[in-house]
Amino acid sequence: MVARLAHPRVLLALGLFLIGVVLALHTWGGPSDAMLVPRIVLTLWCGVALVITIVEFWRASGLGNWSLSVLPVLMVAMLIAAIAVASLGFLISSLPLVALTLWMFRLHRPLPLVVGTLVIAGGLWFLFHHVLLIRLPTLLTSGAL
Repeated sequence: MVARLAHPRVLLALGLFLIGVVLALHTWGGPSDAMLVPRIVLTLWCGVALVITIVEFWRASGLGNWSLSVLPVLMVAMLIAAIAVASLGFLISSLPLVALTLWMFRLHRPLPLVVGTLVIAGGLWFLFHHVLLIRLPTLLTSGAL
């Protein structure tokens, strides 16, 4: 089992994740104004590297044949989106949730997936923000998103 987990792809993904974490921790101690974009990029780097590490670990351990039900995946995605609304705003946090929902309901072609995501998430934001005049949480863009 340990020999399968020491696969080069697992070790590479883990190394990329650890490098990203070390760099991210180092940059969070610096000035806040000029380092905002690099911090965001490093956080995205760490997130993608963590996902790749988990997927490669999953494949190497032989657990890849197991599949999740749609409902628990959507429940976890909804919880993450609800927590993310406070810091990312409604529109940005709802885009991945809507895309995942459409993907889980077997809309796999790229163009309909992107158009459906933008129409549903953007339409909900437009409906609440401009038609119903209910102000949703926004990103740090003075209310633009």
